[in-house]
Amino acid sequence: MATIRDTILEYPSVEDMEGYLDKVVSVRRGVNLNEECTVDNMRKVELCVADMYAMLVNSPDFTENKLSITHPRSFYLQTAKRLYIENGEPEKVASLGKRIIVKGNAGNRW
Repeated sequence: MATIRDTILEYPSVEDMEGYLDKVVSVRRGVNLNEECTVDNMRKVELCVADMYAMLVNSPDFTENKLSITHPRSFYLQTAKRLYIENGEPEKVASLGKRIIVKGNAGNRW
């Protein structure tokens, strides 16, 4: 039998975010990751995945000396939006994909 953790980690690109799943997502959602995954708790699973994709979308992409398989940003964004809407939290869709703008006072001097 698969646990909720196993099911969440089957989604593309979330395997590297297990710490975020354990320390943030499961705590905020009140999800026992070791519980058996059933049809009745799939809503919780999909909302956890949406939270993780939302974090991926809003994180900078840093890859150095590493080959990796990635999905386009739009994949994560659309999947998170769909999962939020399908699972009763459409209000979160508006906050997805907002780009972070860094402002500073650095001039053209070095």
